[in-house]
Amino acid sequence: MEKLVSIIVPLYNVEKDLMRCVDSILAQTYPHLEILLIDDGSTDSSGRLIDQLTDPRVRQVHQPNSGQAGARNKGLDLATGDYIIMVDSDDWIRADLVEMCLHTAEETGADLVLFTSYNVNQAGEKQYVNRNSGHLLTDAGSVPWNKFYAAKLLSDIRFPLGYWYEDLGMIPAVVLRAENPVKLNEALYFYQTDRIDSQSNLVQDTKFLEVIPMLEHVVSEAKRLSVYNGNEQEIEWLYMEHLVYRTVLRKIIDLKDHQLRKQALLEVRETMQKTFPKWKRNGYMSGSGLTACLKKIAVRLYLAGFIRLGDLVWKIPFEKRRQQTGF
Repeated sequence: MEKLVSIIVPLYNVEKDLMRCVDSILAQTYPHLEILLIDDGSTDSSGRLIDQLTDPRVRQVHQPNSGQAGARNKGLDLATGDYIIMVDSDDWIRADLVEMCLHTAEETGADLVLFTSYNVNQAGEKQYVNRNSGHLLTDAGSVPWNKFYAAKLLSDIRFPLGYWYEDLGMIPAVVLRAENPVKLNEALYFYQTDRIDSQSNLVQDTKFLEVIPMLEHVVSEAKRLSVYNGNEQEIEWLYMEHLVYRTVLRKIIDLKDHQLRKQALLEVRETMQKTFPKWKRNGYMSGSGLTACLKKIAVRLYLAGFIRLGDLVWKIPFEKRRQQTGF
């Protein structure tokens, strides 16, 4: 009997990009699919668009707005497949994603297949994302969409509600739970990087510091699932990547209010000191080569309170690079 693969797509007000996503799923070379389109209270035409679909593999679900976490959780509650993937509604996937991942899982006995992706900007330019080892927490990524899951991995775990970065609160625990993760170097997913309303493109005061309770949630879930012991360094490095490097060098640098920047940097420093007192000597590097060195220097300057020096080392060059590359 053919394996059933459930594809969960949460959607909210994405009428412009929605059908590109759905069409890429309907065009999969592996046909035995359960496609769960979860309309999370859209106020545009998104709900009407999915209701027009007649493919029997598609199940349309409409619910009051509960956020992306609530929509994904609904999909997980309804999924009946042997395997599960998640696709964001403004992204799209390669036609052989399911076929390639399913073949890999069945051939190797993998309970988690990780693949890589392309970042795509509004100009249509693509940037390949290298995942290195693929299975370490900082390589695998905290996003749910670059992974092909055996359903059992997700049977009793859900996204935390009411937070930004809910992916970060759950996905690393799932990765730690996997007994046989396998990585593919193929870029099977196309991630739209410069969507206007993306959390990755918005700075609303210091709400991005919700990475802290999400990282704490990873710890509690890892302990609940009995995968914390033996993975302490992985979790410490997860804190390093998401709270120290990404928050300081991608979020805090965009705050225009100098006092808010100081307060946010203080919270990062105090959290790391409380959770991992020896974090400055744990050997973690974000990236490689000169970039990794510059990141390390900039982080130390920012967290020591030398904000202008940090900007000279990192923010100004980073902005120039972003303008030049489009990413």
